[in-house]
Amino acid sequence: MRYDYTVVEQMPVVLENLKPGKALRYPVPKHVSVRFRGSGWLIAGLYLTPGLSYFIDVSSLGAERFMISGRDLPEHVKLPFAVQLVDILPETLHLALDDYVEKRVPVLPRIVVDFHEGYGQVGPVNCAPESVVLGGAKSHLDAIQEWPTVYSRFSNLRSSIDADIELEEPSNFSVSPIQKEVRLQVNVQPFAEKIFSGIPITVATPPLNREVIFVPPRMDLIVRGGIDQLARLTNANFDAVVQYESLLRDDAEFVVPSILAPPEVKIVGRKPEKFKFIIRKRL
Repeated sequence: MRYDYTVVEQMPVVLENLKPGKALRYPVPKHVSVRFRGSGWLIAGLYLTPGLSYFIDVSSLGAERFMISGRDLPEHVKLPFAVQLVDILPETLHLALDDYVEKRVPVLPRIVVDFHEGYGQVGPVNCAPESVVLGGAKSHLDAIQEWPTVYSRFSNLRSSIDADIELEEPSNFSVSPIQKEVRLQVNVQPFAEKIFSGIPITVATPPLNREVIFVPPRMDLIVRGGIDQLARLTNANFDAVVQYESLLRDDAEFVVPSILAPPEVKIVGRKPEKFKFIIRKRL
């Protein structure tokens, strides 16, 4: 314990006397990396000293930029014993005040979901609320268009997700969400496949004096989705559409319709895949 050692400590930054209605213009980090040197007894004391922080008094700050460098380190870290402060990262902090404002932005869920075999997601990922209020320096908030949640992974899912998830904590003092978490909801159901038979083929914007005959005139769709979801769907939820202009190409012998379907289901098959057609004058 009498030998000298050098250690690095991640030290929280504490802002003192920030004026109401003001925020820090520049991104001052919430933690700094401080390197200490001293005997084993003194270094051990670092880990036994509660509330060891890097204090910054911002009561005299204004709109003009002010800098704190590593040379000012002893003025901001109050140590109860004679351990040596070697250096700090970042070496220089830029300080100035900006007006405090608030702004509402959408929540961005950062999640990865893996499903048990035979299960899948039905519908979109929902957050409640869908947007949150951020508070901080106007110069920073102007550039922020959304705010993420913490990264979360859900594995081997066989049931729906309904859980609180934390919003990402900013690494500096310039901006911060007013609330700390949102409610995340993901509908998970057993997946199945269903055949919707007899979907008619239609033509988009045909000339008034022309009609198109498809051979055959209808198709079957194989659709994958949640069991409850598939039970609510009918043929009316699907459209098989062909653009009239695509039929006029010289090499157009067959045509493949575009399928319009509810976004939460997946088309996994179609019978037939392509169709012959005849264009004739309307009688």
